[in-house]
Amino acid sequence: MHESNILCFFFQNETKVESIQALNLERQATIRDFCRRKNRNDEAVNVKKLSNIIVHEKLKILFCYIPKVSCTQWKTVIRSLDGAETKLWIHDPKNFKFLHVYPRNDVDRMLKTYFKFVFVREPLERLLSAYLDKFHSGDSAFHNAYGRSIIKRYRPGGNPEHKNVTFDEFLNFVINIGNSYWNEHWQTYDKLCHPCAIQYDFIGRFENLEEEASFVLSGIKRKSNVSFPHVRPSSTPSKVSLYYSQISRERLDRVLQIFSGDSEMFGYDLPRSVRVS
Repeated sequence: MHESNILCFFFQNETKVESIQALNLERQATIRDFCRRKNRNDEAVNVKKLSNIIVHEKLKILFCYIPKVSCTQWKTVIRSLDGAETKLWIHDPKNFKFLHVYPRNDVDRMLKTYFKFVFVREPLERLLSAYLDKFHSGDSAFHNAYGRSIIKRYRPGGNPEHKNVTFDEFLNFVINIGNSYWNEHWQTYDKLCHPCAIQYDFIGRFENLEEEASFVLSGIKRKSNVSFPHVRPSSTPSKVSLYYSQISRERLDRVLQIFSGDSEMFGYDLPRSVRVS
């Protein structure tokens, strides 16, 4: 490569890194502002609720995984940091150590000294992605666990054996979970990762996954030679308007009551299809 091209490449990368660093600082500030306004700045960490935070002791990493936000790719990368391939399904909990199983003293120490990061996605897009992946696709496990009961409850006279839960029925189910069990695929970021109690060193975005994942791994690569898998563009963003435009205003308002906190906390604007005109 010619010297001038090398310098151009170097400065482009430097500019990109500085841009990502600036965006991260903005995201951290947005979370702090949200927590302050909600009087949650001094929120305590409940160790039992840290089950979505993966621990890598050797590299001193804490990663809060969120399903439908490059979760599979990140788990694959973290598992590969040890240099050994797993024969288990990548989502098998046996592949990882999780923060909630550690004694309180160790948890406090890790939260103070480990590199903590999380990746998020526009919340309503992620909710649609969960529906498309777990219900529209006809996933048998999710139909058995949730689909049958959703049809029985929200479709009078419907056949619960049919794997055809609608998006409206899914949302009706979600807004009525209340204090019952929330599956991690549609649980809020707030409840999964506790950003008012944990000060994350890096908050990445799914929308800029390839660049921001590389930025995170550039620091980890000092100790381990890993790279992020190829990122395939998601088709879900193009479907947001179609699916949400078919939902009643009343239902949308109840969905927003649950998920608008995630949007506000992580600096996302609501999709046009769900805004109040």
